[in-house]
Order: sequence, then C-alpha cells, then structure tokens
Amino acid sequence: MKIGRLRISYVSRQPRSTRAGARIGSLIYQCNICGETCETNVRALGRETPSCPSCRSTVRMRGIVHLLSMELFGESLPLSRFPAKPDIVGIGLSDWEAYAVPLARRLGYRNTYYHQEPRLDITAIDPALEGTLDFLISTDVFEHIAPPVGVAFENCFRLLKPKGVMIFSVPYVLEGETVEHFPELHQYEVVDGPGGRVLRNVTRDGREQLFDSLVFHGGVGDTLEMRLFSESSLMLDLARAGFTQVTAQRAPCFEHGIYWWNDSSLLMTVRK
Repeated sequence: MKIGRLRISYVSRQPRSTRAGARIGSLIYQCNICGETCETNVRALGRETPSCPSCRSTVRMRGIVHLLSMELFGESLPLSRFPAKPDIVGIGLSDWEAYAVPLARRLGYRNTYYHQEPRLDITAIDPALEGTLDFLISTDVFEHIAPPVGVAFENCFRLLKPKGVMIFSVPYVLEGETVEHFPELHQYEVVDGPGGRVLRNVTRDGREQLFDSLVFHGGVGDTLEMRLFSESSLMLDLARAGFTQVTAQRAPCFEHGIYWWNDSSLLMTVRK
C-alpha cells in the first residue's frame, strides 16, 4: 500500500484495482506519532476523533507534530525520524504524553503542567525563562485560562527567542468576536449545585455572581471552558501580544492522515 494515497470513487461499482487493497473513500497514511500504517475513511478524520488504531491519535495531535516538524526541519517527519537536536529548546503546555515523551528524547523539550510538576503557569512565568525557547506548543489550553487571557499571550511571546515559533490551537468560530463566559472573574470556585456544577464568583467590587450551564472539556474537573474564541479576535490578541506572523494552517498532509473538513478551529503557527 502506498502511504498518503487517497482512494475516493463516486461510481456505484468498486474499481477492480482497489478490490484487494484499500476501501473506497479511505486514506492510507502513516501515523507520525507512533509510526503505525493506518487506513481510515476520510469522513472519519475528525479534529477530536481518534483515527490511529494503535496510539489513538486525532487529526489535531498528528497536526501538532506535522507543523512542528515543518517549522523546525522544513519537512514533515514522523517522530521516529526527528533528528537528535538537544540544542533545539522547547516547552509544552500540558501536551499529550504520546508525543511529549518521544519529543523529549529527540529535542531539548520538556512538558509542563499547571497543577503538577514540572509546573509552568503561563499567566505568571519565571523571568529567567524569557527568550530561551525555540518553540512552544500550546494545544487547546487557552480556552481554559482565567481572564484576562492577553497576559498569557504576552508571556508566550516573552518565552520565545527571536524568530521562535509557537504551535498553537484552540477551539474557535469563524464569525463574531470572542465570548468571555465570566468577564468579571476574580475570586471564584466551582461547587456542586442542585442541578449540577456551578461557578461562584465574587467580582473585584464585591458583587457575588453565580453561573450554571458550565462547559467542561474532557469531563468535569479543571478543564472549565472560560471563553469561546473567534478567529478574528484571536488573530488580534496574538498581534497585540507582539507576534507578527500568525498563520491558520489549512493545508492537508495526506501522508500523515491530516485533513480538515472545515476552516474552524484550525491549528496555527505563530512566529515572533
């Protein structure tokens, strides 16, 4: 089977050449995280849908590795072929372990967390880290950061070396402006209420607020959705932080099973 080969047909009878090979409408690709050769129906390639039967990677996860490889090495390599370059320094913000562990073996990379060691709070960074990173990975993190989110974007800019790159993603919509769910958030906690979890907030001027219908990502816990970004607001936020090159990455990479069905919530490359 040829990696990166897309087999799609709109005729009612399956062509003879495909009867012993891939099914109609399927994509044969190599997972760039675990190296498995996969065959997935193109319609099943979702941003958050596991499509590699071995490591359960999604299009988003494979896209992160693809874009990092393109930015660092100029070609899309699977993790197993990343050169050993400990002098290329990077940090991940709660990255998926399936790609974080092999990245740490190849590059001067470490994964960090908000609630455990090694800890990094992107809203309050150590000044000693400023200007030390060649790359930063943040995938679906910033929708959970307490407002004002602009502080976190500015700190990403500070962490990077000149011409450093951030591989970035958040869920976003194409129209309108970013919606802050809790614009006056100050002293808050998530507690159990009669109808489920609620957020109790006391504003800076002492007013008490109560919010229900909370949205959690990945289950109820520390992944409360603080906002829903829009593409235009997101671009403006990144520009205000100092970034000059912000690119929404729409191009597919069939070789590694990366294909986007729509233009919302695309991965971005953001250069200093």
